[in-house]
Amino acid sequence: MVVERPSGYKYFEILKNHLDGDLNKIFNNKLIYPRQIEIHLPADHKRTCNFHCPHCQGRIVKKPLYPFEQKALNLMRKLSGKIPFYIFGGNYTEPLLNPYFMSFLSLSKQCKAHFGIHTNGSLLNLLEEKQGWLTELHRIAENKQDYLSLSLDAGLLSSHKKVKGIKVNYFDDIIKAMRKIAKIRGNSNKLGLRVCYLLTDDNSSKEEIENIINIMKDIGVDSLRFSIPYDLYGKQFTEVEKYRKNVEVEKDKKFKDFFNEYTTSPDSKTHIFYFSPFNQDIHRMNFKQCIYCYYQITLGSDGNIYRCSSTATPSFPANILGKMTDDLDEFNQLILKNYNPNWNPQTCFNVGARCNRMALEINKSWEKICDEK
Repeated sequence: MVVERPSGYKYFEILKNHLDGDLNKIFNNKLIYPRQIEIHLPADHKRTCNFHCPHCQGRIVKKPLYPFEQKALNLMRKLSGKIPFYIFGGNYTEPLLNPYFMSFLSLSKQCKAHFGIHTNGSLLNLLEEKQGWLTELHRIAENKQDYLSLSLDAGLLSSHKKVKGIKVNYFDDIIKAMRKIAKIRGNSNKLGLRVCYLLTDDNSSKEEIENIINIMKDIGVDSLRFSIPYDLYGKQFTEVEKYRKNVEVEKDKKFKDFFNEYTTSPDSKTHIFYFSPFNQDIHRMNFKQCIYCYYQITLGSDGNIYRCSSTATPSFPANILGKMTDDLDEFNQLILKNYNPNWNPQTCFNVGARCNRMALEINKSWEKICDEK
């Protein structure tokens, strides 16, 4: 079954709408706030994450943590009404570990912005039991543009431990937390609930995939996305090419046909779909300009502000725009610095930094438009 790509995955259209349909705003030397700020909270200031996923894209890069929460909150207040979305995830950090997390989410709503959360979900049940965290999350959410996205990556307890590199049973707690948030949501249209499932050798049997599909349908999540893990950030393209050939290309042949049986339409109660690695293919990373800066800027876990989320580590120093600041004029200057028509994307590619699927789609679409002029 082939269905239309979900609207939330049409990134160039999202960017164009953010620019009011006027692409002439790009590289016009004027301050235009990006569509979103991604904030990589510095976990609990001691450890980056409580999981040890072998496929974690930030596994081999430098992972310092620097407490910057107060400055970031101050900056958000000064940007009130100017930034449509705040996304909370991490190149190498787990946001639920951070004690300030709910303060950031609440402030997002006070600043008339939507929020997106990307988490392994391990602490959701505990936070709800101790703090009513999920109940509060639902209370502050406006609609499904505010969303909670869980990287589950397994349909069984045994494979969840393997895929996540852990010995503790978090799987049952995560499923319990998802059932709780589904009950809290009830029939309301508040808070999107999304689940991501990265397909590995340990979790992609027919029985396991059918099991997790049945569980997610029973819970009533809004979407369940299956995809092949991206290779680790920080590898040279010659190494990534081997991964592309041996893993992405080969497995994509299998999974494209396999998921035809399970795919549902975007308007289904639970939209189930497979997302091809073509959407992050290094063979397409040959463009000459980067306009992803108009879509996003990133506050990194190390206290630096970065060009984009996938390069938010001191392993890629050329992508550091400046230190974290709560001075609005200074921040505006960093945004303008990011809007550089002469920035060469090869600066990233030559040191093993790669585009995420959002940046790749946006930049390839921009390249096509420029070539047609």
